[in-house]
Formats: sequence, structure tokens, C-alpha cells
Amino acid sequence: MRLPSLSCYPLFILVIASHCLSSVPPKLRQNIEDAAKRSFLDPKLVEAVVAVESNFDSKATSHKGAMGLMQVMPETADSCEVHEPYHAVNNLMGACECLRKLINRYRGNLSLALAAYNAGPTNVDRYKGIPPFKETRNYVRKILERYEKLKSSRKQD
Repeated sequence: MRLPSLSCYPLFILVIASHCLSSVPPKLRQNIEDAAKRSFLDPKLVEAVVAVESNFDSKATSHKGAMGLMQVMPETADSCEVHEPYHAVNNLMGACECLRKLINRYRGNLSLALAAYNAGPTNVDRYKGIPPFKETRNYVRKILERYEKLKSSRKQD
């Protein structure tokens, strides 16, 4: 018995992986794009953050009390102008603005900005880099990996 050629499988796997990475409801994808562009962020970056933070669940609440799509903490919600953390658009708009401020604060260093988004800028400043917290290091790695996958998968669309 002869098995089929495996040469077509990498493309098939790539197509399936692209589909899995982009299973965001169209309305939410548009909200992510609008909020990202308003804050001069790459929508693929924001999509990666939302995927890691809440798995696209606008009603998500972490065990530490972070709320909504981009998991805004209660103590930072006001400074981010997130008045309705479980409202998708309000959460995205405010959190994207905060992320933009962190990217500016760390002069475009996305790893430091993401670490500050997760662990707070005080910790990033204290450790002069990504804090040695396992959760924060995994967080930064997951988002950057997903962001790279989204960037490369969308180039092929």
C-alpha cells in the first residue's frame, strides 16, 4: 500500500494554524482594529494581548481582579479611562491608550512595555528590565510569540 505524499501537509497545517489564530468574531476584530489604530498600535499586537489576557472574553475576570478583554486592574482602570471594564470598546480604547503610553515610556521596547503592562512599570524600573517573575516572563514570551505568528499568518492571506 502506497501512502500519499507528505509534501502537501505543511501547507494544510499552515492553513489550519492560520484559521485557529484568526478565530476572532468579526465585530470584535473591528473593535480591536479601531482601538489599536486610535492609539497608533498594530492591531495584530492588540489581538495578541487580548488573546493572552482574556481569550477574547469581554466578561473575563482574573483571580487578581483584572477585568475585561485586556484585563485592566481596578487600580489602573481610572488612569486608563476604562470606566466600564466589561464593555468591549471601552476596555479596548482605554487599555490600548495605556499600552501606547508604556511603549512610549520604554522608547519602543515592546518587551519592557508588555512587562510593565503585566507587572507594573514600578517593577520594570526597579529591575531595569523584565522583572524576574515567572508569570511576567511567560506573559511577555506568549504575547510576542502570538504577535509574530499573527504577523506572518496575515502576510499570506
